[in-house]
Amino acid sequence: MNEVAARRPSRWSLPAMVLVFAAPVVAAWFFYFNPEYLPTSRSNKGELIQPMIVLADTARPSNMDGSPFDLGQLKDRWTLVSLNAAPCGEDCRQRAIGLRQIRLALGETRFSVERLLLLNGPSDTKALAEELEGMHIAMLADGEAEKLLDALGEGEQALNRTYILDPMGNLMMRYAPDTPPKDTLKDMERLLKASKNWLKGASYGHR
Repeated sequence: MNEVAARRPSRWSLPAMVLVFAAPVVAAWFFYFNPEYLPTSRSNKGELIQPMIVLADTARPSNMDGSPFDLGQLKDRWTLVSLNAAPCGEDCRQRAIGLRQIRLALGETRFSVERLLLLNGPSDTKALAEELEGMHIAMLADGEAEKLLDALGEGEQALNRTYILDPMGNLMMRYAPDTPPKDTLKDMERLLKASKNWLKGASYGHR
């Protein structure tokens, strides 16, 4: 093999790269179209959102100081979202703490997961931000909150729930307010495992 041929990229390089970067989304769509592979033994496990909702196209959250919240911070990560009524009371706080515990329980895969506390109105969350270090906190103005709740199709019943946002920014799964954290954890473990398996498959033989 001559030097030019040795430097020539493999014809499989581009497809392999596409698979690697698309892996988390492929996994999300796999579960979307094959919900039987998600745990279904209890009625309060995750419910698939059909169709998925592109968060960036539906709502424009803001930071606590009123500046626009950059949803790009969550790109390429799975995100546990706690959508709550404002102000954030004790129940809201406990749900946020629960997301932290779920993330910690994921072990090494937790580095692929972010957390977002999304409030449907202004709230003084400075103390909460200090307590929940590492958690993103954003707020929705009245019109933005209404748009998101309408898209979710449940009105105010969509509040005080946990959601999963996929790496492409789609709200794809939601949980009832009384869902045990272990159920959300189990679903996240399955999604992350599926993503990992796709990554392994995409990279096999292309090193």
